[in-house]
Amino acid sequence: MTDIGVRRFAYRQGPGKGLFGGAIDIDDSVPTTAALPPTAARGATGRPLPHGTADLLRAAPYPHGRIGAAAGDRTGHVLLTAFGLQRREPSNRFNDHRVVASVRSKFPVHAFTVSAAGAGYLDLYRHAVVDLALPAAEVPAPLGDLDVVLAARYTDLPTPYGQLRCALGGLETGINVRSLLVAAQLAGVPARLSLDGEDAAACARMIRAAGPGRWSAPVRVALSDPAVPGGGAPLPGGAAAGFEALDGLLDAESGHPSLDEAALIDAHRFAARYPTAAPAPGIPDATAAAAPPGTGWDEVFWNRSAGRVPNRLSGFSGRPVRLPEAAATEFLAWSRVPAPSPELAEIGRRVRLLVALQDVGDRATGYYEATPDGLRPVREDPTVMTSLQAAFGYPISPGTDCGLRHASMVWTYAVDVAALIDDLGPAAWPLLQIWCGWTAHGLELAAAALGLYARPARSYDEFRVQRLADLPRRTVPVFMTVCGRSRFAEPMLDLRT
Repeated sequence: MTDIGVRRFAYRQGPGKGLFGGAIDIDDSVPTTAALPPTAARGATGRPLPHGTADLLRAAPYPHGRIGAAAGDRTGHVLLTAFGLQRREPSNRFNDHRVVASVRSKFPVHAFTVSAAGAGYLDLYRHAVVDLALPAAEVPAPLGDLDVVLAARYTDLPTPYGQLRCALGGLETGINVRSLLVAAQLAGVPARLSLDGEDAAACARMIRAAGPGRWSAPVRVALSDPAVPGGGAPLPGGAAAGFEALDGLLDAESGHPSLDEAALIDAHRFAARYPTAAPAPGIPDATAAAAPPGTGWDEVFWNRSAGRVPNRLSGFSGRPVRLPEAAATEFLAWSRVPAPSPELAEIGRRVRLLVALQDVGDRATGYYEATPDGLRPVREDPTVMTSLQAAFGYPISPGTDCGLRHASMVWTYAVDVAALIDDLGPAAWPLLQIWCGWTAHGLELAAAALGLYARPARSYDEFRVQRLADLPRRTVPVFMTVCGRSRFAEPMLDLRT
């Protein structure tokens, strides 16, 4: 796919989606492969994960507390901090809640590990890194003491998403990268991101050998901890079984034609050559300390939510709330943490980050732009949230709620996509998705620290949002994060360990 082809692909699933595709209608009763481990990751041996991660995080106050060199399996605590199960919501029709956000809770991004002991697969429901039954020749050489390889299995997302699964896979990869670097920083484990195409191709060969499915181009994060436990231990319950029906579904869905276009986009990632980045943080050096006193990191991860509605509804609810000025400072600090590689950081410098504010401090309701000097006023508009709700992808109906009109903040990521690809090459578009996910998860953690939801979204009318934000014609909104106070709550089952 040429540079022009990538631009057309981006247009068809962005501003041009109304011309080239209808509304996405998802039936959540249709089975998916969301919780299906790869075939090679169903054996009886591996590395059991530690217990007590939630206790360590509870003892570490937000934002400056750290779990440090905790006794035992430090990288095991990192994996659980970054990706672990959090809770089960009895009336929620979606999968169990995790640290990271995911469209319809499908969690298409899977985590594999590579170390001197071999390759593994993070299976949260078996509470283990399960040994991958692969020949040594299929496993790439480790870059660190324990490498975490992240890749999205496109077919875990419902088929009606079509070619949009490519962007969503990249966005969720960025979310998972940010979550992993935050967890590593909390544990004092240096983490380095590799986006190199040759390395991604080696990791992709390992993932393809692990079982069927259509996967995104992987990224690898190298962790430095010389005391990484090995695998090979017997796991409780023995080998996993009973996945035959889902295996057949995975085979059938892997032939969808939209995935052929995704493969062409990913080919640009495989062709790009980048050096492994230096160790990078995921947490800002300083925040506004706007979180309630006594908030621990465990509470931040528990609170992380994209919003909820009562049973039998879809969407998200909200209620009006007035936030202090410190809340805007908190969000801004998390949004400013540079992406963990020069290539992603360069993309971030080209993205305009705008935010619509409502009832935040003494600020007038309207649009602001995030700049190195703070939030710069762009335009006052007392009706901005109702206007944005009208531009959102799903309106209020008997079966759907949309709390955007009551939101405190709506962050919009805008960029001249054509210029980005012209200047940085066709790999810039998939890297843009990773950057958006990286930034979105920072906003999600800022929101969680304040007891707010943060909803990542690509479902909106790009042209209406463009006009509302006074963006130039070539600069389009490529992503959005809606933040506010939820008006829905219920008792929940704690799944943390």
